[in-house]
Amino acid sequence: MKHNYRLALSITVAAPLALAATTAPPLPDSAGVYRLPYADGTHIKIFDDASTHRPYGRIDMTGAEGKAPYRIVAAADGQVMAIQDNYGEQQSGRAAADCRNNFIWIAHDNGEWTNYSHLRQGSISQGAKLRVGDRVKAGTYLGDEGTVGCSMLEHLHFEVAVPDANKPIDAGGFLLDNDNSKRERNARFCNVTGAVIKNQTYIAAACPVS
Repeated sequence: MKHNYRLALSITVAAPLALAATTAPPLPDSAGVYRLPYADGTHIKIFDDASTHRPYGRIDMTGAEGKAPYRIVAAADGQVMAIQDNYGEQQSGRAAADCRNNFIWIAHDNGEWTNYSHLRQGSISQGAKLRVGDRVKAGTYLGDEGTVGCSMLEHLHFEVAVPDANKPIDAGGFLLDNDNSKRERNARFCNVTGAVIKNQTYIAAACPVS
């Protein structure tokens, strides 16, 4: 059954999330194993991992040693559940409630969703030509890395989560019922030993065929 979560632009974004404690509690590992969500061969630098990101459980990464715009791809097979890519303004320094961000959420057969945020204006609907309800494969082009919304520099905000089945996200693309990051999962990536770590660089590639 397809769900259409394309969200009206007039709805106010959720209130800012509280900062996590200095030491983030451990998260459950993701049920799925995902590819790094950049085009094959892209060097990716992690500048906030799941333990250092505030709120915790998310990952901020950026393309490196190449030429922008960097291409963002699906981390696994799934269905597009929500798209927002009408915005074009960088709003660093504002409260989250005042920012307008671009994003795409993809649902996977294991019950987890992945989120790809701060993408360039129009790159999802016009560049990748994706619509809510579309099926994508791991490695499918989703859009371009950007700096739209609450962002200090061009990067991708990525997360794996298990949303509420009835009310998964709000108009700003934020997970609902996610106090203390309880819906977040520690993303497991193929071709990476352990979790990705802040300030380390990795190379994106397809997962080996099992």
